[in-house]
Amino acid sequence: MLLSANKRSLLHMSAITTVHGNTALHNVNKNVLRLLHCVDMLGQVAVHSGCSTPLVQPYGEQSAQPYHGKDGFGDTNLPHPDLNTHLHPMPAALKIVEEVNAFPGSVHLLAIGPLTNVAVAKMLEPRLLYRLASLHIMGGNTTGRGNKSTCGEFNFLFDAEAAQNVLSSCGLPSDTSTFTDGEGSLCPVFITPLETCIQAVNFPFSLREEYGRHDTPQAKLLNLAQKGCPTEGEYRQWATFDELATARLIDTLVGDAFLPLQDRHSYKPLSTATLDCNVTVELQGSHTRGMMVLDRRQEIPYSIPASLLTGVNVELYKRYLTSVFT
Repeated sequence: MLLSANKRSLLHMSAITTVHGNTALHNVNKNVLRLLHCVDMLGQVAVHSGCSTPLVQPYGEQSAQPYHGKDGFGDTNLPHPDLNTHLHPMPAALKIVEEVNAFPGSVHLLAIGPLTNVAVAKMLEPRLLYRLASLHIMGGNTTGRGNKSTCGEFNFLFDAEAAQNVLSSCGLPSDTSTFTDGEGSLCPVFITPLETCIQAVNFPFSLREEYGRHDTPQAKLLNLAQKGCPTEGEYRQWATFDELATARLIDTLVGDAFLPLQDRHSYKPLSTATLDCNVTVELQGSHTRGMMVLDRRQEIPYSIPASLLTGVNVELYKRYLTSVFT
């Protein structure tokens, strides 16, 4: 979706950073390069390899039956571009820091995996959330619903310390006026939580199959990668978690420019409802570790304000999804 927007010059992707998550880091790197090669963009967007483990032990464990297979790409074992040739030598966290310091107030960061890279970048550059233009996150939950544990969403629970680090103001000087450029305010933080991905965009697999019939290289590649995804139990619907967070980022930045000129008169934003409150992440609970805490009363001194997506313009979102396959 982002690659499509980049090709249309709606935005400029300065880099892709990879991180451990639904598979090991070396698999993530291979999969990103496969996708770039598929859409003829290999070498056009730099790929920076990131953190291979969470910040602290005990590390999260992969499911015995990972949703996207053990390699994160449907166990397709497809050939991939050479890692030594196509991975940039600068680590992901350093690239994030380099970008925000080179272009303060202009960089929009999208995080659709565990937040380890972002947390390391924030530790290296404590002004990170003051220098970003915006931070978009897919992760967390608003009602205690989990998909990795009883109350833990996968991305947050897989590196809960990183999630809390990013979603907290700890470590910042009290006098931010001398610490930041300009007014010393945090960048907008947009979170697309688990419940919204499940409830607001409840699509059947038949819609995924319809989109997959497009005769394009990317549709064929995604069909192979998602062929073995489970379709029973909690997976009865087409899960589009990362896609929704990505669409929200693009829509926030470009608005009706995403649509063809003849359709822009009827444009309505992707976000139809939000919950705006302070948030952070629970670390100590025996059942609630990794759960996003909604600090509505602003009693937690280190929680930070965020905009949680709760309502979606479904028809517009379908058009964003179509762009992935066409």
